Amino acid sequence: MTENREETASRDIAATRHGVVVGVDGSDHARAALHTGARLAASAGVPLTAVFAYPISHYAVQAASYGQPVVDEAGIRDEGENMLRQALAEAGADRADVRGVVKRGPAPQALAELSSNASTIVVGTRGRGGFTGMLLGSTSASLPSRSHCPVIIVPPDAEGTRDFSAGTALAVGVDESGHSRAAAEEAARWARALRCPVRLISALAPVSPDVEAWVSLEEQRRSAREQLTRTVEEHAAAVRAAFPDVTVETEVRDGAAAAVMVDETRSAPLTVVGTRGHGGFTGMLLGSTSLAIMHHAEGPLMIVPQS
Repeated sequence: MTENREETASRDIAATRHGVVVGVDGSDHARAALHTGARLAASAGVPLTAVFAYPISHYAVQAASYGQPVVDEAGIRDEGENMLRQALAEAGADRADVRGVVKRGPAPQALAELSSNASTIVVGTRGRGGFTGMLLGSTSASLPSRSHCPVIIVPPDAEGTRDFSAGTALAVGVDESGHSRAAAEEAARWARALRCPVRLISALAPVSPDVEAWVSLEEQRRSAREQLTRTVEEHAAAVRAAFPDVTVETEVRDGAAAAVMVDETRSAPLTVVGTRGHGGFTGMLLGSTSLAIMHHAEGPLMIVPQS
């Protein structure tokens, strides 16, 4: 167990080549993502990589191989490079470890390829061009599972509203699943880099009365809260053991998991959840609950894939 904890703590977000990777396509949503990603990278001391992706049809690729180009690919790349330069300048990202990358291919594929050596991927809730529909439908469901690193979703109204250097606690949703354990560890990793606390939160949904139980509804609720509190404290103990330099807070809140975490996005610099869970966070990032959290979040939401 000690060896596993040491391996967990030793993974350093600053050791990745690409650092914070942001999808850019010229839309307002991408602009919000880039501003957030630039602030996060600067506060954590990691590189920033802005990416523009352009898909080329199989027909166009085949035609070009026969010397009959039907798409001005050089022009597209030039336009993408100009867009990245302007976007980075607007975001005030002028550090030496900032770069722009233009990649051929669908945006999810381009980001997934870079994710193997990235600290996190940051995208807006919608986009155009290379990132059209990025976080809608099947693509939004597939990106966290395809990515080798966490994915941060930034709503357009969140641009410039979060200060990652203020020392405010990162909020992470946990339950008894291994997925939430991974989310708690990733939140602690970022909290260490940002020099701030991490707050583990679990949601206690309304308890339905068990008519076959020999105890009162009040006793059932008390028992459910005690069990959830033990679970949160177990997560906290594991995180403290792996990250002794990070302050870990805990909280059990009444309400449905999605509503509780949406509420956290209103004030937390970063709200962190796992790709799946059970108990308090059943289906949190699947189906209607997932869409609700993405559409109603008021701050950056990090989705941590199960490794």
